[in-house]
Amino acid sequence: MHNALYAQAGGVTAVINVSAAGVIETLRQYNTPRIYAAINGIQGLLDEELVDLTQINDAELERLKCLPGGAFQACRFDLDTLEKRPDQYERLLQIFSYYDIGTFFYNGGNGSMLTAQKVADYCQSKGYPLRCIGVAKTIDNDLAMSYCSPGFGSAAKFLASHFLQATLDIQSMSASSTKFFVMEAMGRNVGWLALSAGLVKDVIADLPLIILPAERAFNEQRFLHKVSQLIDKHGYCVCMASEGLCDTEGQCLSVAREEHAHGKVYRQFGGVAQKLAQLVEQALQVKTHSANPDYLQRSSALCVSATDWQMAYEAGAAAVHAAQQGEHGVLPIIEKVQDQPFTWRFKSYPLADVAELELRVPDDYISDDGMDITDAGLAYLRPLVMGERPMIWRQGLPALQPLNWKRIAKSLPSFATDKN
Repeated sequence: MHNALYAQAGGVTAVINVSAAGVIETLRQYNTPRIYAAINGIQGLLDEELVDLTQINDAELERLKCLPGGAFQACRFDLDTLEKRPDQYERLLQIFSYYDIGTFFYNGGNGSMLTAQKVADYCQSKGYPLRCIGVAKTIDNDLAMSYCSPGFGSAAKFLASHFLQATLDIQSMSASSTKFFVMEAMGRNVGWLALSAGLVKDVIADLPLIILPAERAFNEQRFLHKVSQLIDKHGYCVCMASEGLCDTEGQCLSVAREEHAHGKVYRQFGGVAQKLAQLVEQALQVKTHSANPDYLQRSSALCVSATDWQMAYEAGAAAVHAAQQGEHGVLPIIEKVQDQPFTWRFKSYPLADVAELELRVPDDYISDDGMDITDAGLAYLRPLVMGERPMIWRQGLPALQPLNWKRIAKSLPSFATDKN
């Protein structure tokens, strides 16, 4: 039996480390000789930045299951094409061979699955017996083919919970102060997280709410008209908007910065809430406020959904089971089994079928005017945010001390990951 290696990639979630624990504990059930993890994803793997998790104790595993963020440092690093940087692929094969790695688990979103696919294709072409398996995660909920994505439920629970509290604040002050409040949700091209504000309707039935998902073009005139109507009727209006919101000409309302890397342009979004607040204030002459929870929505261990936590653990376990069944170049994703009670299972899909594809919000989850959620959308969201996880507190704060891993001594020659 060969050894196994695990790594994290892309934006983290509140439950990505639960998936890591699922991988580790399931590998133990199969008596895997050695279990390694790369620090800093595929980049750390190229740099031979590895830790040996074979002897991780139960107390450390339980701490791992509670930690948000990436306990093994999730990187944003893409492999170049084989034609441009064949040395990257040769290096990976060298690492896998030296450490006798039989299975590589890459825990990431749709972009990370492209990296995993590149690794799977190369190793297969060289006849190396490596099974490359993806481990699903993303708060954006945009993994193609999957019913939902591990990490999304907890982020949605965080946003809805805090949006509710902010709504009560605005409601109480609207007579003499702020009349419009807008919160920004992550989601460059998809509006799943923005839809989470709709869950507040289960608490405040007649909620003066506007939702602006990325799937719908922003129409300034229609938006301002609806804000005005809601303020006239209720005295205030609350709004949730996708960070990647674009106008009818396809232009993004707000881009914080652009970065160029690996021949691509990467946009960092941010500021759409502030822009919308300024627009309303200038047009309607009312006091406004905006909020951008940014990293908070993906890093809150205090708002973890018990359903999402279980899905994340099973995502890790399902990846190991897939490898043990001889599967290769696949990503186990979630299939809904039934609504009542809400149950699911994992089914493997080829990495090539999900790499760099996006699951967009269905039309029937968004109202006809493009600015609200439908009953179908609410029915989809509700089970994903159900349940809470207990939290241990020490000295008034959550006990979330990070785990400090001891890296193994490097044995191979150094490698220049940034070589041009």
